[in-house]
Amino acid sequence: MTPPPDSREGAGRWHRTFLGEKEQVRAARLFVKAHLPDHLDAELIISELATNAVEHTRTGQPGGLFTTTVKRNPDGTAYIEIADQGGPAVFGLPTPNREGGRGLYLVTALATAWGFKGDAAGRTVWVELPPPAP
Repeated sequence: MTPPPDSREGAGRWHRTFLGEKEQVRAARLFVKAHLPDHLDAELIISELATNAVEHTRTGQPGGLFTTTVKRNPDGTAYIEIADQGGPAVFGLPTPNREGGRGLYLVTALATAWGFKGDAAGRTVWVELPPPAP
């Protein structure tokens, strides 16, 4: 299955659908970087969100997909979201001996706000970013 190419939804807003494979996390980073080149934290954030979608939802199963939406606002702020194909409602908690489980703490530190909507059938995680540093 080949996902469709980038789509422009309007001034400053784009979305693209990716295959639910680990290799596609890099492609999602490049997509975000192309549309938000001055928001350096956006690449790190999308990497975390795309990885979560591939590793923790049905998106990572054969034939799975995730969609990334990017919006650049006139005031310099930005909005990113990842829509996945749903899965468990609770993930593992970070522990001193566990490698993963800290990515959303990073998202919290870099974003002005973030949240999610949806349920086990499909979820969208969204992030608002401040204007880039001068």
